[in-house]
Amino acid sequence: MKSLPIKVSIKSASPGWNPIFNSVQVGPEDDAAGSFLTICGNDEQNNSAKIALDWEEWDELVKVVRKYRNDWDWK
Repeated sequence: MKSLPIKVSIKSASPGWNPIFNSVQVGPEDDAAGSFLTICGNDEQNNSAKIALDWEEWDELVKVVRKYRNDWDWK
């Protein structure tokens, strides 16, 4: 049986990076209303903010970001 990760930590740019306390964590969440993708910011910029998207919302979000990503990056 193949094991699947239940949560993935996305590295922060912080020099003191810690995968639990300084990252954005992404993973599935199942409850009585259905299955969702949760994104939780566990770093100084996000202050533990959490959002849950259903899988169709996530797919649409990825399409929009892919389309506008370069225009939105104002570096």
